[in-house]
Amino acid sequence: MNPSPPRSPRAGAGAVLLRTVLPILLVTGLTRLSAAQDFFSGVSRPIVLGLLGLLGVPGEDLGHTIRVGRLEVPWTGDCAGLNLLLLLLAVAIWVNRREPLGWRYAARVLLMVPAAVVANVARIFTLLAYREWNYPGIESPQLHYFFGLAWLVPFAVLAMPGGPRPLAARVFELLHVAAIIALLAPLTDGPGGISLAVAVVLGLAHCRLPARVSPARAVLLGVWLVAAGGIALTGMESFWLPWLLVCPLLADPRWVFRPAGAVLTLAAHPLFAMIPGAEWITWAAVAAALWGDFRRPVVSGSAPAEGGEFSRGPGGRVLLGACAALFVLPFLASTLIAGKEETWSLPVDADRKSVPGNGYALRLPGQPEQLGLLWYPARGTERHHSVTACLKYRGISLAPLAGATGVFTDGTHLVREYFLQNGRLISTHLDYVLATLGPRTSAGVHLIFMTPKDAMSVEEFQAASARTAAELFAEITREKAAADPAR
Repeated sequence: MNPSPPRSPRAGAGAVLLRTVLPILLVTGLTRLSAAQDFFSGVSRPIVLGLLGLLGVPGEDLGHTIRVGRLEVPWTGDCAGLNLLLLLLAVAIWVNRREPLGWRYAARVLLMVPAAVVANVARIFTLLAYREWNYPGIESPQLHYFFGLAWLVPFAVLAMPGGPRPLAARVFELLHVAAIIALLAPLTDGPGGISLAVAVVLGLAHCRLPARVSPARAVLLGVWLVAAGGIALTGMESFWLPWLLVCPLLADPRWVFRPAGAVLTLAAHPLFAMIPGAEWITWAAVAAALWGDFRRPVVSGSAPAEGGEFSRGPGGRVLLGACAALFVLPFLASTLIAGKEETWSLPVDADRKSVPGNGYALRLPGQPEQLGLLWYPARGTERHHSVTACLKYRGISLAPLAGATGVFTDGTHLVREYFLQNGRLISTHLDYVLATLGPRTSAGVHLIFMTPKDAMSVEEFQAASARTAAELFAEITREKAAADPAR
């Protein structure tokens, strides 16, 4: 038999392009677009209202909201369905990235369009049922995302290609991909969102079940389980994405511990991009990783290595089932392990105006005209970041002001932060972090004061913000005591 002809560089480059670079670009683009303005309302809204009518449930279209019985539910981009469609397309493209292009590939991807419509309607009805059951309470942001994931996975199975590998192994990898993409999508609009998405998708490219679970992987799996408990108890929601990405049953240790892989694993944390120069480091690691894949020999027509053979036995299937159940922790932990109940209500006499990020701009009686005050409640159990990190997400870079403790500036404004947590007014982020270190502690409220630099001196700003924060805290405390005289 004549030996196979040597692989040409052109064939190797084409294989890398089709199996690595092109899927990374497509999945990154789709997750980025999933946060864009949604135009699918004209499809989902009539279906939802029509089905409600068939069920005899009164439903009314109010434009930005729909009224269903006693519920009035905001109609957001999630409800319209484009987000779910784009996530399904991203999952379909990713799980089929090793499949040959052809009509089967196209059919699997295009099937996600009608599947997304059905999945989205089912998700909306699940949301309505939960709000009716939990009335007047509503779901946490994490639980809201979970409803989308719960309906994304069954329809994503339709896009899963066949093959000789065990079904349990292929479904397990699909669940992992779906959970990561569902967590990734809302983060792509933040600072460094594109580099974060590319880092995550490159990490996914190195996730695959091994043929057997080695003792080293078993030890790492134990560490991974302990880490899950720590993240859940402390409410550090931003760590869930990198935690999922390094699942020891899937992540290749040779990737995670090599320089480029280590950097890109760190870059999967949303706050990594806040470090000065971190985004340049991320892109350098992306280039190094892709160059390494480009140089690695690729034999045209070769099938990927087998994996997951241990799942053919009952013990292996139980292990995969238990780990797959943990994939829902990022979406349910804040509901299952609720923090301490603590209510901080806006003062009755305060003028308020909604601002992006689920916050309010407040104006208290006697508050200096030049002093702005923003109020941001917690989202689920997630702890507040520092004011520098919060405003960085909104495209504003702050630096500490020399000689003025706790005061920051962007060059044109003075900024200072306070926190309301556990019945106290806290003046620094460090003290706030220490106060929320324990498990099941409340996340509280983030207060941000700001003023133009030419409107007040630094000393005047410090005094005015401290006085206004103290007055706000005192008024809330008085109103709470008046509402509950027994306390």
